[in-house]
Formats: sequence, C-alpha cells, structure tokens
Amino acid sequence: MEQLDKALENLKAAILSRSPKTQGILVEWIHKWAALLRNEKTFPRNRLPNLPYYKRGDVIRVEFGFNVGVEFGGIHYAVVVEENNNKKSEHVVVVPLTSRTSGKAVFKNDVLLGNVINDVATVAKPNQIRVISKMRIKRKKIARLSGKQLQLIDDQLKEILRLELDKQTELV
Repeated sequence: MEQLDKALENLKAAILSRSPKTQGILVEWIHKWAALLRNEKTFPRNRLPNLPYYKRGDVIRVEFGFNVGVEFGGIHYAVVVEENNNKKSEHVVVVPLTSRTSGKAVFKNDVLLGNVINDVATVAKPNQIRVISKMRIKRKKIARLSGKQLQLIDDQLKEILRLELDKQTELV
C-alpha cells in the first residue's frame, strides 16, 4: 500500500503541475479509466460471442483517453481498418479521425477524406493507428468510408511504414 500511496502522490503532483483546464480533463479521464478497469473483469465474458462485429470502413466513436505528448486522445471518431474483426475479438484496429476547420492545414501524414461526418471535412490520422479494446467504443457504426477513401488511408499507411522501414535499414 505504501507504493500505491507514493504513486498516487506522484500522479497528483503531475496533475497539479498542469493548467486548470488540463487538470479537469485529467481528473475526468481518471474517473473514466477507473470505470473501464472495474468493468474489465466482466467484459466481454458476459456478452461472448455477441460482441459487435466491425467491418473495415466502419466509422465509430471512441474514447482514446488521456495520452502523453502528441498521442491522440479524448473522444473522437475512428475508422476500422482491420480486415477480419469478429464477434469474439475483444479489440479492433482503428485510425483516428478528426475534423478540419476551414483554412486549417492538413499535415503531411494526414488524409483528407471529404465530408464524412455531419457534413464536415474529415481527416484521417494514419500515423496514429492503434489497437483499441471494444470497451473504448462509445457509439457503434456512425458512417462508412468508401473503398476509395480506405485506399487513400492504406496508401498513406504504406508510405509511413515504408519511410520508417527505410530509416531502420539505413541504421543497420
């Protein structure tokens, strides 16, 4: 218990060193995270084999949580990029989506998809691809990307990975 107390004091100090807005976001995330941890024992055992099945291209709403640095966080839409997700799988592979306000630049690794959600310009963030627990999904299928839009994301993922692989090869 002493180690837990020290860890919690360390966490509290880290939170208090942030701006009031970030403090509020962090405290809210800790409550959500604790709920996820409590529910983890019964998820998905109480629903197997009836977990949702997600198809490649499905757009869902996800709680990414509070992350460090520039890692994607908060509640955002995401597109399922996994080919063979099934009802027994407790996780799914997604690429986060965000909106693009008028005049705002699209970053080099991002993919502009057009007006996908609520008639707002939507941007995919392939360099933030991740595996998430289905526990993080807040809202099931909201929309579906076309094959052309998925291909744009695939092409950017290949480019990102190729560049990274090339860098690794140069180091050897």
